[in-house]
Amino acid sequence: MATVPFVQFNCFAQNLGDGVHDLNTDTLAIYLSDTAPNVATAAVKADVPEIATGHGYGGPVGIDNLYSQTSGVGILTSASNKIITAAGGSIGPFRYVVLCNTSKSGSPLIAYYDYGSEVTLLDTQSFRVNFGANVLTIPHS
Repeated sequence: MATVPFVQFNCFAQNLGDGVHDLNTDTLAIYLSDTAPNVATAAVKADVPEIATGHGYGGPVGIDNLYSQTSGVGILTSASNKIITAAGGSIGPFRYVVLCNTSKSGSPLIAYYDYGSEVTLLDTQSFRVNFGANVLTIPHS
């Protein structure tokens, strides 16, 4: 399976420095969008609109986040991958899975996955967001 590009929003680096995010205790969530994110200017969830809810998609899905560091490298992981299943109709289309912090006002943006083309889930179809070993890594310089 091809690697899905993971793109960090510019605001995330500023928000970390300003203490906006506690990556260990805040509720981080993913949501579906069909609007191309602008990494330079998007800062909160309203800047990258969510697709309509319904048919099994109820809005942002918590990622069960855990943050740690080893030798100066920060690592954000999720306890499990997330599965969204269409029920009673279709979900989408969407192309982007956006990661935001729903604990904070406006749900500040962190990053997004770009699936390369629109995805529509037909009734009973599922979509799995596979975080891999780490959701994101903050490198030591």
